[in-house]
Amino acid sequence: MRMPLSMSKELERTGHPAGFAHGELDLLTASAKARNVALWHVLTVERRLPEDVVASALSESLGFSRVRLDAGQVQPEALKLLPPPVARKYVCLPLELTDRKLVLAMANPQDIHAIDAVQSVTDRRVHPVVATRREILKGIDRHYAQISTAPRVFAETDLAPADEAIDLDRDEASQPAEAAAIVAVCHQILFAAVKADASDVHIEPGPTGVRVRLRVDGMLRDYLDLPVWMQRQLLSRIKVLASLDIAQQRLPQDGRIKARSRDGAIDVRVSTLPTQYGEKIVLRVLGSSAAPSLLDLGLSDTQLAVVDEALHQPQGLLLVTGPTGSGKSTTLYSMLTRRQAPDVNVVTVEDPIERRLPGITQSQVNDKAGTTFAKYLRAILRQDPDVIMIGEVRDLESAEIAFQAALTGHLVLTTLHTNGTLEALDRLLDIGVRPLMITSVTNLVVAQRLARLVCPHCRVRYQPSPAAVEKLGLDPHGEFTRGRGCPSCSQTGYRGRVGIFELLRLTTRLKELIRGGAGEAELRAAATADGMQWLSDDAASKIRQGLTTVEEVLRVVRIDGAGPSLRAIAHRRG
Repeated sequence: MRMPLSMSKELERTGHPAGFAHGELDLLTASAKARNVALWHVLTVERRLPEDVVASALSESLGFSRVRLDAGQVQPEALKLLPPPVARKYVCLPLELTDRKLVLAMANPQDIHAIDAVQSVTDRRVHPVVATRREILKGIDRHYAQISTAPRVFAETDLAPADEAIDLDRDEASQPAEAAAIVAVCHQILFAAVKADASDVHIEPGPTGVRVRLRVDGMLRDYLDLPVWMQRQLLSRIKVLASLDIAQQRLPQDGRIKARSRDGAIDVRVSTLPTQYGEKIVLRVLGSSAAPSLLDLGLSDTQLAVVDEALHQPQGLLLVTGPTGSGKSTTLYSMLTRRQAPDVNVVTVEDPIERRLPGITQSQVNDKAGTTFAKYLRAILRQDPDVIMIGEVRDLESAEIAFQAALTGHLVLTTLHTNGTLEALDRLLDIGVRPLMITSVTNLVVAQRLARLVCPHCRVRYQPSPAAVEKLGLDPHGEFTRGRGCPSCSQTGYRGRVGIFELLRLTTRLKELIRGGAGEAELRAAATADGMQWLSDDAASKIRQGLTTVEEVLRVVRIDGAGPSLRAIAHRRG
């Protein structure tokens, strides 16, 4: 195969790469092989050798061709096969395409994960050649900008502006190559977040570059590494789209980007934070998918019947509680979809509107404009509502209006930031809601968490640690399932999430205790006696069903104090 790049003559002239005594490289290669580590790691991390020396050594010892990227041309057809984020993540550059083979410049040609990823994306067999990291990164910046990647990426992502005020697809013809590259990267990040169903994007500046991570299924994962020169330009691009002050870099700012994709409207909340190395940006992706059905949240048949009963009451309060990121808003939207009917007027007040529901009147608060939750709620009560959804009870004023609405013939759905159902009652009492009001209108309190589901494509049986099994009160001889890790789940062993729920109905006994000022311990004992299923119970059930793992439950559910001992329950039932 003819190579379009000049080859190094170092080995032909000296017989060994510069920087090594005769036989020294052979010893290093043998040492790396004996310890089962890559030679690249030994040379760069342990020996800290210059990049040129490392590249020549890899060529000599491993038999890879050494290329100089400063010379020759890179084929545009090869570049088009590999998206820029993948090239930057794995520090590799496509050079030439012949039949089913892709010549790929790599700083570490032994990186099997990079080779597998590139082969998966391009559907071509990779033929690695060696170049320095510096040469590859410069080549990525230069060559991808030259082929004007932004229009191609945009065509693939189908991202477009939600209105003419924010143009996400500016014509790059009149822009410098670097500006076109910034637009391309910005579009690629947004689309990757939508495609992966990520809830957040973290763009984090550092001393040597910019790190981009996506939060998928509640966990952050690396997506992209960008060079330092992109930091300020990418920040400015996002600030322009979010209508933020570009010149202000010392104070946090909040804004919003509106766009659309094949799945519908996208609302991206933008938050900036000054840090040691520049401003960090976090993008919260909202409204990129429809609300799931109440049947798909993970409620058991018994739990679903209880929720359905509370949802179809003519009036009262239904409270969903849990920490940030536990899926409270998604549950509320699913409840609204379940309750929606042609003869029902549903009105919401939210901050922000996370999903747009057809046939439902949704409004958004604006504290800067003076339109608070309390003001909106007073106005909504004059709109003849049947069902009212309040994004969050934040203070006594909004709580009193919500409870008053529930008392006067409306069904009110809202959320509260607490860890459990009983803690939610304590929180309402703390902000000043009277016990009589709580017991008079509260139909149901729901506490929840989100646990990652075992990947269905790579599930295997395993035995968790005895201590973890004992902590959850599970049968140590039972069957447990986890994911081994595969391309479908990005090697995590998990794909998707399921809810873990705790439902509290205020029985006559509980209402009496609340009005009498009983403490949490007494309330917990009474609820347990009434057959209450706690978060730990539901979590154990989902482990037994093979939906999630012991380790995942212990990550998201606080077992100590979360409910009665599962072992004690099992002992009583035995």
